[in-house]
Amino acid sequence: MAIEKIMTPSLPGDLDDPVKIPQNDDNISVDEAGNIEVTLPEDQALMEAEAMGMLDEDMLGNPETDFDANLVEFMDDKDIVDTALELFEGYTIDKESREEYDVIAEDGVNLLGLQYEENSEPFPGACGVTHPVLAQAVVKFQAKAFKELNPTEGPVRTRIMGVQTEPKMQQANRIRNFMNWQTQIQMPEYGPELDRLLFHVALYGSAFKKTYWDVTLNRPMTQYVKAQDFYIDYYASNLETAERFTHKYSMSANQIKKLQVAGVFADIDYIEDQPIDESDAQQTADEAVGLRKPSQNLDRVEILEMHVDIDLPGFENENGIKLPYVVYMTTDQKVFCIRRNWNQSDPLQRKKQYFTHYTMIPGLGFYGYGYLHLIGGLTKTATSSLRQLVDAGTFANLPGGFKAHGLRVLAPDEPIAPGEFREVNAPAGDLTKALQPLPFKEPSSTLYNLMQYVTTAAQQFADATDNIAESGSNYGPVGTTLALLEQSSKLFAAVHKRMHESQTKDLRILARLDHEYLPEVYPYEVAGGAQQVLKVDFDLKSIDVIPVSDPNMPTEAHRLAKLNAIMELAKQNPSMYNMQLISQELFAAMGVENPQSYMKQTQQPFSGDPVTENMVALKGGALQARPDQNHDAHIITHGTFLQNPMYKSNPQVQQILMSHIQDHLALKYRQEMAQMIPDARVQQMIMSQQQLPPELENELALVAANASVSVLQLNEAKMKILEGEQKDPHIEIQEKDLALRAQKMMNDLKVAEDKLALKEAEMIIDDENKDDDRKLRLTEKAMDVAAKTGANKVLLKTDGDI
Repeated sequence: MAIEKIMTPSLPGDLDDPVKIPQNDDNISVDEAGNIEVTLPEDQALMEAEAMGMLDEDMLGNPETDFDANLVEFMDDKDIVDTALELFEGYTIDKESREEYDVIAEDGVNLLGLQYEENSEPFPGACGVTHPVLAQAVVKFQAKAFKELNPTEGPVRTRIMGVQTEPKMQQANRIRNFMNWQTQIQMPEYGPELDRLLFHVALYGSAFKKTYWDVTLNRPMTQYVKAQDFYIDYYASNLETAERFTHKYSMSANQIKKLQVAGVFADIDYIEDQPIDESDAQQTADEAVGLRKPSQNLDRVEILEMHVDIDLPGFENENGIKLPYVVYMTTDQKVFCIRRNWNQSDPLQRKKQYFTHYTMIPGLGFYGYGYLHLIGGLTKTATSSLRQLVDAGTFANLPGGFKAHGLRVLAPDEPIAPGEFREVNAPAGDLTKALQPLPFKEPSSTLYNLMQYVTTAAQQFADATDNIAESGSNYGPVGTTLALLEQSSKLFAAVHKRMHESQTKDLRILARLDHEYLPEVYPYEVAGGAQQVLKVDFDLKSIDVIPVSDPNMPTEAHRLAKLNAIMELAKQNPSMYNMQLISQELFAAMGVENPQSYMKQTQQPFSGDPVTENMVALKGGALQARPDQNHDAHIITHGTFLQNPMYKSNPQVQQILMSHIQDHLALKYRQEMAQMIPDARVQQMIMSQQQLPPELENELALVAANASVSVLQLNEAKMKILEGEQKDPHIEIQEKDLALRAQKMMNDLKVAEDKLALKEAEMIIDDENKDDDRKLRLTEKAMDVAAKTGANKVLLKTDGDI
């Protein structure tokens, strides 16, 4: 470190002494004006400057005053070069370890069939179409996953940790509202970047989401990172424990200048117009849509953003532990920035994450498996079969063959048009002998069946849920349909759960950035008014941020089947369920906007006189009992109303009034118990339904036991009094009428018996074979019976007059 013109203090009497300059000393030089410049070793220079009071923080190179400082500004050039060389060597090793992955990625672009292949084999113009089974599976997955992970209302919901309190609920609402506004309004790239990421995940099995704070925009930024542009240590299993991974991308000179002005990048010289390394897969994808990279990379620089654990020279850990840093450098090893990548308050110095790994199916290594790996072979087989069938049809429609030497055809290079007869000169004048077509067959039905089987197998593997929905069959009860959907969608359900977990990590990164960079109070405008969020809301100690997607219900068909099953149960016993809430959930699952417009507005329960309450119950309104009402009068009035034949057949009225009567009985019981307790303070607490202190609960239990006996005796006495009271006059008249009718029936029965006895007597008298004495006795008996019959008739007439 050079310190120019460091002057040694002079002592009295030394001014006239000649200055002796040592010869052959590289640290001392004299210019033409006689000025002396002394260059001291770095350690000695610092000691001299400190002794003379000339040392400041910039000379010390101690960035501790700014924990987030760019450490490049405080490092020696040699240390920077050595660090860049070491890091670039690690990047090269990571890149070489996954070269085969890039080859497979290029193959995946070809299997999508984005570009028609011009084939010259087995003949020029042979079929070059690609079977769309892979593209179909990828697009279906992308569409379903995007709808689940980014709904119209926003992707964020919150979960309260621990005991739910009112302040926590308010904090959770502020976080949820702000982050949904943030992802939908403030960050317009959130949806498109997620959409692109899901396509990449479905095809290749792995993609990455990068979420960071953009100092040039002064807001969070998110972008999707292709797996081809992300390099990680071969031995790493996840981002959290990886000691090195690199994101490669290009930046314009203007973007670099903005970061230099903002103090993020060091102001160093670098080479512009560097060659940009583009993967073969990207080149193939560009060709498929008609793009081509410019031959000259005007104003572009390739950046390597490396998240590494290193023992940085000049900032070594006292224990020799490698600490996490973020390094920005070019491919020609020019270092723009080195920053610490842990929180200053974290004693464990844990690495901060800015990347999220989205995987479809976990692979045997770090990268996941996509449809390219799962049904890529079936796609190749289906494509080969399809091309053979098309080529066979071409040969069958336009067969070739052999022709005799000397056969001449007019315009032989032009195809024969429909209805055209072209002149030919055939040898010996026989055209049939001059031509011999080859026996080409029609396309093979066996090959067609094979292609159908392969295609069906690939489609069923990719998405069996759609097969159930598209078949349109009625599988019976809702529970059966739900079971079939559950069984058929296990693959997508597991994949959806992985997407849910990855998005959870991504949203937590966004919440952490809000906590680090937002002001103490951040106001923002939404439809309908202004809102605000607090910086401290995002500490995430008592509130967790999670996606709105439900991994247990991965598709819309699942949710509808589940809600229909709940609705069927609710119809069987409506009193046990909140029908309005079920309807709202069903409307939301069907995507109906403004479901409240289809529902009745919730009315406040009515409380008044019993007659008006009966009228409200007839209209289906809710009732509420009050403690100050005459409960006995209400119970009697409502009970007799329910016995009225005109109303008791209405189940809605029965349900409303029976519940209302129970409320009155409960309030009446509370009043009776409170009146039996002498303590006025306890009476007040019982009447207000307050929670009693623990020391009063046992005492009240004993008092309540005695009071309950008194209440029971009082109610029994009331029942006896009611039973002994005079009956209703109308009821007495009805009882007398019934008694008279019963007596009349008994008299009629007696008359009938007498008539039967008289008939028998007459038959006996007419019998001539009987002796006279017997006839006399029978005659007397008949007369006696006749006399009795006449008396009964008189008695019956008398009863009728009454």
